[in-house]
Amino acid sequence: MRMRSLLLPLLLVQAFTANAQHLTYTEWLHRAMADIRLLPRYGDREKNDAQRASDAEFIAATLVVDSLPRSASGRLVQHGIQLLTEGDLTKAMYRFNQAWLVDSTNADAYWGYGSFFMELDRPAVALSWYRRGFAMDSTSTRLLTGMATALLAEEHPVRPQDSERADDLLSAAMALLQRAHQLDPTDQGTLYRLAVCHLKRNECAEAHRYFDAIEKKDAPPVEAGFARRLAVGCPR
Repeated sequence: MRMRSLLLPLLLVQAFTANAQHLTYTEWLHRAMADIRLLPRYGDREKNDAQRASDAEFIAATLVVDSLPRSASGRLVQHGIQLLTEGDLTKAMYRFNQAWLVDSTNADAYWGYGSFFMELDRPAVALSWYRRGFAMDSTSTRLLTGMATALLAEEHPVRPQDSERADDLLSAAMALLQRAHQLDPTDQGTLYRLAVCHLKRNECAEAHRYFDAIEKKDAPPVEAGFARRLAVGCPR
């Protein structure tokens, strides 16, 4: 399942703009071999003097604009997410790494890393980065919903061959989403994913209840065609 049907509902964005920076996983692997800025946390590589000096200069310049490292890091993450929605994966990873550089304790940087790999159709890799962030902040609805989204992306292709495994993945995703919902009952991405999970389980009343709770305005976090699938699968 493409990330464009999974990430965008989470980000509450509908439009994707294609451009030359949209990478495939293979392209990313090749480019990351020559550019550590494309590796999460710069691949934890030892940097040379010039790179360390450049990092220090960037941090200093960033903190001039926003003196709070967490706030400055958060802005960089949000910029990276926006770049993802525009299809510019290269610059998105640059921003996530800069966010980590400015504040390595900001779990949202790991949300960015996970979202990057979701866009590359690597939900298992994405899940590992979401989990690392979640280990730092167990109250993050973004990370909870991100982990659930990755599990749902794994569930979809598994279903035809191994329904039992698919059911386990769906149940795990549901548990994460329910926890996220407890933390923030108004989160639109969480509500949408709960509707998806209940539809998959043929739990029609619950699917409609969560779907009805989504605010139907501006850019609702719903992939194209879901309302019709819900109406067909769970007619009222």
